[in-house]
Amino acid sequence: MMKALRFHTFGRLAVLSIEEVPTPQPRAGEALVRVMAAAINPSDVKNVSGQFKSPLPRVPGRDYAGVIVAGDAEKGMEVWGSGAGFGVGRDGAHAEYIVVPGEWISPKPPQLSMEQAAAIGVPYLTAWHALVRVGMSASRSR
Repeated sequence: MMKALRFHTFGRLAVLSIEEVPTPQPRAGEALVRVMAAAINPSDVKNVSGQFKSPLPRVPGRDYAGVIVAGDAEKGMEVWGSGAGFGVGRDGAHAEYIVVPGEWISPKPPQLSMEQAAAIGVPYLTAWHALVRVGMSASRSR
């Protein structure tokens, strides 16, 4: 068993709760990752609100970093990523463990912490866009 952040109905973030759920088991060609850090990005909030019409119940979370603990990959390898459909069509990274297809495995850059690696995907790009693109537009209009 593991702990996971889940929602059973769409709505405000208050519909999220931490629950004990079965630890997912990898199938052939998949790896089980112990999630060490997970980010929150705008699509996670939109998903909980119902904009993606995810099958319920659902564990949100697209961006993560962690360590492979089982399956068809090198155990102990530090990995990071963001998966298509994570948290939407399949359970996501806001849990203690996540199963990822082998072709999605990317080694975590050694110079990054787990937290930095988890935030480098959509959360980083969203922040960059807000600060650089929107900020530049605002400064030009003055």
